[in-house]
Amino acid sequence: MFGFLYPKEYLSSVFEITADKIKSLGLDTVIFDIDNTLVPYWIKVPDDRLKELFKGLTDNGIKVGVLSNSKEIRSKTFCTPVNIPYVFKAKKPGIKGFIKIMENMGSVPEKSMIVGDQIFTDVWCGNKAGAYSVLVKQVSPKDELLTAPKRPLEKIILHFYLKREKRK
Repeated sequence: MFGFLYPKEYLSSVFEITADKIKSLGLDTVIFDIDNTLVPYWIKVPDDRLKELFKGLTDNGIKVGVLSNSKEIRSKTFCTPVNIPYVFKAKKPGIKGFIKIMENMGSVPEKSMIVGDQIFTDVWCGNKAGAYSVLVKQVSPKDELLTAPKRPLEKIILHFYLKREKRK
């Protein structure tokens, strides 16, 4: 019923994503959301652990980018110190921003993983674009005003997704 909103995988953290995992899926690109996927929305720059994650991926031939619905200053401040390409005001779940980051990185959706903490933006966008969608648990229980009202609905969809996965 909600299949178009189901991620391909549900993980506890972005730190479960490795270059080997990405390559084993036949992918070469990973696109991250920022807020509540990588860091809480009030954290402005990547910490050392995230820098290591990005470096580990890129050193192993994985292209890394960011797709965010936030304003330019947010994405630029976060991505510039680690030299990661980004698209801001992506308007997820629409796919125009996703296609733009694909073009900027010389990638294609079929070879890409999109990682985010929201079903109605990140997962839906990735699924519509034909990418491998990964839902991660939010890094902070605190949400922005636009996100908070969607969480109860996401919990319902996640419940059905997990029930389906258990049957597999």
